[in-house]
Amino acid sequence: MILMESAEAIGATPLFAWLMEMLRTIAQMRTPFMTAIMSAVTYLGQEMVFLVIGMILLWCVDKRYGYRYLGIFMLGSLLQQALKAIFMIPRPWIIDPTFLAVESAIPAASGYSFPSGHTLTACITLGGLACYLKKKWAYAVAILLTLVVAFSRMYLGVHTLLDVGVGFLLGVIVLVFFALMFRNEQSHKGRLNAVLTISCAGCIALLAYLLASPLPADPANVPMAEESIGNAYVLVGAAVGMLLGKLMDDCVIHFETKAVWWVQVIKVAIGLVIALAVRFGLKAAFGGDSETALLRGVRYFAMTFICIGVYPLLFKVLHKLGKA
Repeated sequence: MILMESAEAIGATPLFAWLMEMLRTIAQMRTPFMTAIMSAVTYLGQEMVFLVIGMILLWCVDKRYGYRYLGIFMLGSLLQQALKAIFMIPRPWIIDPTFLAVESAIPAASGYSFPSGHTLTACITLGGLACYLKKKWAYAVAILLTLVVAFSRMYLGVHTLLDVGVGFLLGVIVLVFFALMFRNEQSHKGRLNAVLTISCAGCIALLAYLLASPLPADPANVPMAEESIGNAYVLVGAAVGMLLGKLMDDCVIHFETKAVWWVQVIKVAIGLVIALAVRFGLKAAFGGDSETALLRGVRYFAMTFICIGVYPLLFKVLHKLGKA
């Protein structure tokens, strides 16, 4: 890990002093109306938005691209969490205690600041969808909305320009990597399984690295380090669940996506209910807010594997309803 002596030392560097001054300038624009708008826009960078779009693509539109979409997200999340673990840059209000972030945005911003996960997720979610549509207007909308999400993170005071800039750049790099990797559709399955396997191994390596590293000496930084460990468990659980789920489909299920429109609606509705039930039901069963990092990883494994490797077993039955 690249350990910083203190948050105050970071804030005293010319770069971070300039970044914090920029955030103060943006903070002067805050109004109740703008804050409500930015608080809503920033949700485009939430994993739940990605989950909904990803499951619709996988279950109903294009299974091959749906798997690729999930792989893009997994690799991007791995790189993001690795950078957070390496640089350990705290949030703006920790760098400068006199800076005030929007209070409602702070609870969801508990980990390290660099790079911005919301910006990366928005870039991957919207950019990945644009890559599927392959329309100029889709690329333009994806870029515009991602930039708005990036600005919302600075407006809310939870990230600096450095955080969102690197988050955006990282998302673009992952999208370009996948576009180049899968130009030859004939090798799609083998290459995707290889990427998912490597990503899974990378997530496990990241978790091992974090578990083997000592916690920061400054008690104020311990919660952020613990959050990184928790996120690593989530990545391992999701990556293993995704890989095993896809292998389950490759070897056993071989589900089809085509169906009449109302069956597609039913498939998405049932699937999302199952995903949310597993996610929040297991959280309650595992102790709610006192859930351990390990059980958090188990919960994400269950949700991912069930959505990819179990729920599609019902598709043949649902598709028959549309033909009756």
